[in-house]
Amino acid sequence: METITTTGGKRNAKIYDAARTRGIILDAAEEIFAESGYSAARIDAIAKASGYNKSLIYQYYGDKLGLYTEVVKRADQTGEQITGSFISELLKDEQVLQDASAFKTFLEYWTRQTVSFLLEHRSYLRILFWEAAEGWKTWNQITYRPEDDPQMHELAMAAQRNGILRQDLDPALFPMLIMNVIAMTLQSSSRFEHLFGSPDSPQIREQTTQQIVQFIIHGVIEPSLL
Repeated sequence: METITTTGGKRNAKIYDAARTRGIILDAAEEIFAESGYSAARIDAIAKASGYNKSLIYQYYGDKLGLYTEVVKRADQTGEQITGSFISELLKDEQVLQDASAFKTFLEYWTRQTVSFLLEHRSYLRILFWEAAEGWKTWNQITYRPEDDPQMHELAMAAQRNGILRQDLDPALFPMLIMNVIAMTLQSSSRFEHLFGSPDSPQIREQTTQQIVQFIIHGVIEPSLL
C-alpha cells in the first residue's frame, strides 16, 4: 500500500493499493495508445485520463516505452491465459496431433477464443493496427515477446509432420497468417457494416466467427482431409 499524488498536485491522504493504481494507469494508457498510436500519445494525456500525476507514471514505468511495453504485455498475457494452457497440453499429446478431426477442433477453439478476446479488447486491436501502420517500429523496440508464437510454430511443425497441415505451408508463417486473418477481418467489419450488419450483433458476430473458422481450416488443413 502507498500514498499517491494525484494530477492535482496535492498529497492525497487516502492510501491506495499499488496494483489497483497500476491497473488504472494501464487502462488509461491503453485507451490513449489505441486512440493516438504510440508516436502521438502523450504522457500528460495518460496522466489526465488516469487521474494520477505523471511523475508517478514515470516512477512505475520509467518512460513512455516502458509504459507501452506493459500495456502490450498485459493484453497479450490476458489472451495467452485463454489459449496457452490448451496449446501446451496439445503439444504433449502426440496422438491428438495425429488426428485431423482433433486438430480442426483445436483450430476452431483457438480462432473463436482469439476473436472473442479481440472483440472484448478492441483498444488492443487498434494498437496492433497502429503498429502495422507505423511499420512495427515501436513493437520491435520493446523487450517483451509473446510466448504463444513459438508454441504455435512448434504445433504447426508437428501437425505437418503428421500429414495434417498442408505441405506447401511454411509452419513459421502459421501463427502470423491465422492472426492476420482474424485481426484484419474484425478490424474491417465496421467498414462493411452496410453489407452484412453490425459486428456488435450476436448473430452477425457468430456468423463472422464461423466464416473465419472455415476460412482458416480450409486454408491450412491438408485438402484430402477436409
